[in-house]
Amino acid sequence: MSRARYALLAGILALLPMLLPLTVDGSLPLLPILAADFRVDTAQFCVTAAVLGIAAGQLIYGPLSDSFGRKPVILTSVCLYAAASVAGALAPSMEALLGIRFLQGFFACCGVIVARAIIRDLFDREAGAKLFSLMMGVHGIMPAIAPGASGLIAEQWGWRTVFAAMAAFGAFAFMAILLGLAETRRARRRSAPVLGNFRHILSNRNFRAYAVCASFSYAGLFAYFAGAPVGFIQYLGLAPEQYGIAMAAPMIAYIATQIAVARIVHGLGLDRLIRVGAWLAVAAGAGLTIPVLAGFVNVYTLTAPIVLLLVSLAFVIPGTTAGAVSPFPQMAGAASSLLGFVQFMAAAVATAAVGVLDDGTPVPMTGAICFCAVGALATARRRRALP
Repeated sequence: MSRARYALLAGILALLPMLLPLTVDGSLPLLPILAADFRVDTAQFCVTAAVLGIAAGQLIYGPLSDSFGRKPVILTSVCLYAAASVAGALAPSMEALLGIRFLQGFFACCGVIVARAIIRDLFDREAGAKLFSLMMGVHGIMPAIAPGASGLIAEQWGWRTVFAAMAAFGAFAFMAILLGLAETRRARRRSAPVLGNFRHILSNRNFRAYAVCASFSYAGLFAYFAGAPVGFIQYLGLAPEQYGIAMAAPMIAYIATQIAVARIVHGLGLDRLIRVGAWLAVAAGAGLTIPVLAGFVNVYTLTAPIVLLLVSLAFVIPGTTAGAVSPFPQMAGAASSLLGFVQFMAAAVATAAVGVLDDGTPVPMTGAICFCAVGALATARRRRALP
């Protein structure tokens, strides 16, 4: 593959997962605004609803793309995502918005699943981890800018305009994929039963080890997403656009680390890469806990450990993704789906826990991140014992 084709592929594959941070990160500054507009105690369950939709969609798109091809499935889902976003802009109540958020998450998740499957179609394990790191580095632009942009848009034109912007981005993604992405799975063979595929994948203990480690890492990330609006906006009193700027620093660090990881993955190896990331996550959890318990909380004491948390994800996620999916070349879509389902169910539990325990302080977020970091490290160390 020429460098130009490789760069084009990396760019389009980076575009596919951008719908997820647009849907989740882009909604975070809106949560206090939504709670006030709909006169409810908390709007954090808007995050949980989207994450549950993401988890549910994980089980659908992989098998569909294995059977019908990658491109038709992603085009259909992106079109429906744009329609759901338009519905979100017109939502008359919080109950309706929760249902729409579920659909947004359900349709948005297709991109990352199909991107993983396309990488597995074209590359081996190490080369796949390298491209995945590059893809996630480019895609990291969206979570870096989405909170600030949505906060600014909401302040100027109202929160409904943010959903209209999501619909517009969905339309742009549709055209880019239609014109720039080639089909990578042309064979149209009769697929094995989906449940049989899932059972076969789950029977592989290497898959289980990688998936559990990735799930703890994702849960820690989404605990941050659910708790950050409380910590930064409610507790510290930042305006939505200021909160977006505070969230940009961790994402910039994440992008830079993903690009660096793509260069070192071959020399370091997947399992060592994951263990380094897990140790960094534990350090981030400790860095959050100590100031919060001491009552010394400001923008810097919250942001600095979160930067380290996002850096840890740049190590853990590419390694666990490549390690979990690579043993299944004939069912890469199903493996990607099952991995995503486990990850986002853990994330949904984390966001719901932070919402239920919400006391107006960063304590629930901090506790959840620490728990998840220790779980990821324990699983990564356990991976040494597996062949």
